Amino acid sequence: MHRSEIINKFIKKYKLKSYLEIGTRHKADNFDKIKCREKFCIDPDSNAEADFELTSDEFFKINHKKYDCIFIDGLHEGHQVYKDIKNSIKYLNNGGVILCHDINPKTINNGYDFEDYNGTGEWNGDSWKGFVKYRFETPYYTFTVPEDEAYLGIIDTNSKTDVEQCNIKIGELTYRILDENRQSFLNIDENDINNI
Repeated sequence: MHRSEIINKFIKKYKLKSYLEIGTRHKADNFDKIKCREKFCIDPDSNAEADFELTSDEFFKINHKKYDCIFIDGLHEGHQVYKDIKNSIKYLNNGGVILCHDINPKTINNGYDFEDYNGTGEWNGDSWKGFVKYRFETPYYTFTVPEDEAYLGIIDTNSKTDVEQCNIKIGELTYRILDENRQSFLNIDENDINNI
């Protein structure tokens, strides 16, 4: 299922009215397919033709609006994804949902950090690190669902977590640790998307 279909399922289920997309790149890929009354996108690349030609950090410094649904697909580095999640939570309306792209890299070749990426092949980055850190400190229910090849991490503020809270340091997370703890780290549920 394409990410836009999953996002639209949440918008329909919870009757969400406003949508923010962090990291647009090509509007036709996802943004244009989102069915929401009010929607905005952020991307520092002028070719993306985003509503806000800013980095997410710059945007959140000037933003005063709250949103119902936020899709994080910007810089695919664990530290930045974690920062984007924390900033998004501050500007998320009650009952809102955050979705994070590229959370379940299949192999180590898909899951290394941006500095080591040579621009070729399928690459998810180490976004998963930011999602995992937040999963173990949030009161909200978090899970991961299949999305084409990439998987989406979901933070649903309508449900509470049953995960024991702990402080995970992003710098100590490695792909090997993810591989050994994939289910507990990501809470992958192939069927959850059908229940939305």
